[in-house]
Amino acid sequence: MPLSAAEFYKSLSKTDKQAVVDLSISKKIDFISTGSWVINKLIGDGTLTKTPGGLPRGHIVEVFGDESSGKSTLALSVCRQAQLLGGIAVYIDYEKVFHDVYAKNLGIDLNPDKFILMQPDHFEHGANLIEQALEMKPYIIVCDSVSAMIPQGMLEGTLEDSGAIGQQAKLLSQFLNRITKKLLAANTCLLFTNQIRAVIKKSKYELGPDEESSGGYALKFYTSVRIKLQTSSVEKIASVSSITGKVDKDPVNVMIRTTMVKNKIDKPYFTGPVYIRFGEGFDNVYSIIELAINNETIKKSGAFLRMDIGDETLFNVQGKEQLRTLLLENKDIFQKLQNSLTFQEDKEAEKIYKEENEKAEKAGPPPVAEEKPAAEEKPAPKKTKK
Repeated sequence: MPLSAAEFYKSLSKTDKQAVVDLSISKKIDFISTGSWVINKLIGDGTLTKTPGGLPRGHIVEVFGDESSGKSTLALSVCRQAQLLGGIAVYIDYEKVFHDVYAKNLGIDLNPDKFILMQPDHFEHGANLIEQALEMKPYIIVCDSVSAMIPQGMLEGTLEDSGAIGQQAKLLSQFLNRITKKLLAANTCLLFTNQIRAVIKKSKYELGPDEESSGGYALKFYTSVRIKLQTSSVEKIASVSSITGKVDKDPVNVMIRTTMVKNKIDKPYFTGPVYIRFGEGFDNVYSIIELAINNETIKKSGAFLRMDIGDETLFNVQGKEQLRTLLLENKDIFQKLQNSLTFQEDKEAEKIYKEENEKAEKAGPPPVAEEKPAAEEKPAPKKTKK
């Protein structure tokens, strides 16, 4: 007689407890806030209600996008939030451009008991450091960035070496396969920042994204959340120049279009505006103002911004900067505005990345091409003199 499912489960629970998962006990995901209310809302908390969540601990997250689009700011902001929760933050600076003054401006405690900075020489060096860091169970480990994770063989060889092609993607695939279970055991979030590269297409009718993040396909498979950042516009305000004494417009913050390209925690393909104030980090008030204007919760007439609830006018001010000051001083109005906001789906991103993700899931990781032995050259026939 074959074993029933209940008998098999009972038998396996005794012989191999680690392989059996007790589904009667639901494990809650621990989140680390990103410091941005909009990004937390876009990621969600797993309830599919778009309740603000954050980066999930025990998972792998990738943030990629344009240059100066806030990737490192997001990474540093998460480190700050991890410290506020009482955890340790580890920053693997492959690019070797860590700015301690900016980190302090974002509120990061650079004490070695709470923040550890490492600058490895090559891919393998940093991978070993990550595995060692997991022994102290930090809340967050940041790798900045994938593009700078150069394998040791590439550093020691020459640019003309054919063996360097695909070497980084191969090592990254092996490393992610090793590290996934260790991240879950340590309940640590591994955050990768990444750059983008142009995709060379055979024709303009070819489907798929026009740009791609570096590092190969493996990182896309192993990530639970992929966040795409795109620089949109720079906000400027009038100020008196300390040099010329004339009124000029100085840049204050930059708006970043943020899209959830992949989200296993909640609903993907939602987008929202995120403002970064230069030298200070995320500007949640400006972000919420822009989102409210897009949703027409705030009515815009020229430079004037107005919000009504029923017959009551909450505010009617001129300019975003004045409205920002008003909302910072009036928490009740800010809360009413925040509770009224909704997000829109990015249909363009869904069309591009959904088809790509589905094809990749069906096909699986691309096989590694085997190198064919070079054909032996036959000696040229000798010319005979007549």
